[in-house]
Amino acid sequence: MKRLVVWFPSLAILAIAMANGCDKAPETKIEVAATCDLKATSASAAETMLAGCGAKWIDANVSINQLQAFGTHNSYKVAIPDNELAIIKERNPEAGVTLDYSHRPLAEQLDKGARQLELDPSDDPQGGLYSTPLMRKLLTAKGATPADYDLSMMTKPGIKVIHVADIDYRSHCLLFIDCLKQVKAWSDAHPTHTPILIMINPKSSGISWEGAAKVLPWGKDAFDRMDTEIRSVFPPEQIIEPDDVRGTHATLREAVISGGWPKLGEARGKVIFASDLSPEANKAYAEGHPSLQGRAAFMTTFPDAPEAAYFTMNDPEKQLAEIQERVKQGFLIRTRADADTREARAGTTERREAALASGAQFISTDYMWPDERFGTGYTATLPEGAVARCNPVAMPAGCDLKAE
Repeated sequence: MKRLVVWFPSLAILAIAMANGCDKAPETKIEVAATCDLKATSASAAETMLAGCGAKWIDANVSINQLQAFGTHNSYKVAIPDNELAIIKERNPEAGVTLDYSHRPLAEQLDKGARQLELDPSDDPQGGLYSTPLMRKLLTAKGATPADYDLSMMTKPGIKVIHVADIDYRSHCLLFIDCLKQVKAWSDAHPTHTPILIMINPKSSGISWEGAAKVLPWGKDAFDRMDTEIRSVFPPEQIIEPDDVRGTHATLREAVISGGWPKLGEARGKVIFASDLSPEANKAYAEGHPSLQGRAAFMTTFPDAPEAAYFTMNDPEKQLAEIQERVKQGFLIRTRADADTREARAGTTERREAALASGAQFISTDYMWPDERFGTGYTATLPEGAVARCNPVAMPAGCDLKAE
């Protein structure tokens, strides 16, 4: 609650002063309480009545599915050295182009305004499965020296975070748990941030090159380990879990289409996890957990499934109407403003504009900063550099200020 401090002479002191013939009475500080009108017709109306109340109005009246923010694709990814990229291009020219991007450390992305991050976990319960990437052996065979890179973490048991085993293995956090710790450290230092979606894209296959690592399939045991690692870093009060959204509803889907997502004020400082696999591949995560009861993450599934709450829909141009319809229903959607370095190289923005117009709550990009090599200046962020804004498709009445 804010208070306005008003100064005026106390009546009793003023009377004494007048009786004594004094010219001036001493001043006394009196506090007058002032509160925000959270039932005002709009955020701007609340702000007009009292400075700072616009933000409080949004916190109280806007749910997290009624916002829109940008984030990053494969957020952990570090650039592939030129000599390694050259070998990739020799064997697969297209892959050599699509893998040629990188990201700054997670904290820098969050500082810039990213509110969605993507992690690609590879299961490695015993440790060491990915500790000797094939690419480094291929370089040595060519008489080249691989660039220095500390792979010691790869020998430890636990889920790893790498894009493509053997050829695109550099990461800002090789251990899944270390990625989570980096996000938590940033979150703890910025406790009022808008919620961060951490999208998890488990890997169950590697490359087909001779001598490549055999990537483990991702099943229920791996999902259980994933939840265990998530909860070892984030306490329950810092995660928006399916149980929190479902409440007393029979299913998670029923809760979502009935307005079950929390208001922004309740969600500040929290993270949301979502498993980004096909509905079939995600079945193992829901097994034994009806409507994801007891699970840490949401997951992509079929639109009519009881677990339905979140969808990854990566083509905002082809899927525009479908994304808009699901946003109107109350579902959370993640889409992509760019892919495979195409938009950044050409400087085209049609996909980015479609993503914004789709109403998808989280829009992923590889270019929160431009890649100077391309000379196009392409970037993908919200207009006016906002961190979050009222959703253009699911905008609640009165949400007419920045929702940061």
